[in-house]
Amino acid sequence: MLASTFGSRCWDLFFRFTDEQKRAAGITGKATPANEARRKEILAKLARRRRGSAGLIAYADGEPVGYISLGPRSDFPLVERSRSTSAVDDVPVWVIPCITVRKGYRGRGVAIAMIRATVAYAAKKGVAAVEGYARPDGKRIHDGSAHMGTESMFRRAGFTRIRGVVPGLPRYYAPRVTMRATSGAKPRASSAGVPMRPKQGASSSAT
Repeated sequence: MLASTFGSRCWDLFFRFTDEQKRAAGITGKATPANEARRKEILAKLARRRRGSAGLIAYADGEPVGYISLGPRSDFPLVERSRSTSAVDDVPVWVIPCITVRKGYRGRGVAIAMIRATVAYAAKKGVAAVEGYARPDGKRIHDGSAHMGTESMFRRAGFTRIRGVVPGLPRYYAPRVTMRATSGAKPRASSAGVPMRPKQGASSSAT
């Protein structure tokens, strides 16, 4: 799994669990082998669900080079609770809370290819739209601060800004804009679909 090789070693669980839930699941504290093994186990279980998605992996020449988290908003309580990423309307969207690309492959279009792939994947599952909560353009930020993507990145992937930075947020909040792309799919009774397993994913040419 890519998250064990680079990034924060969170195994895509940071936004999926509240602090209380993380303590109950035994995934708090330092990134020890036991902690990482537990995180891997939890993500594998999430990927085997009949509903939702554990995300997509990008490959270049058979090598995993990027990961993008994806799923219904209800899968990510920290996204739902944050004032900076609050819901815009009642559209049953899937959301992208995290994007990571392996060093050596950044700046080659991998992230944009993955964002586009989420819309195509969502369409197959009958999901009406996909949202991202990007850092607004205008100020250059460190790669580590762009884990939710940037506005220009989403625009290049075909997304449109539907809300600017929420006014009145505390200064310590990272500014974010809400980006959305419609999939063209007719919403089903449930917006959740069959998940991809951790080693499956969308292929990218990394151009």
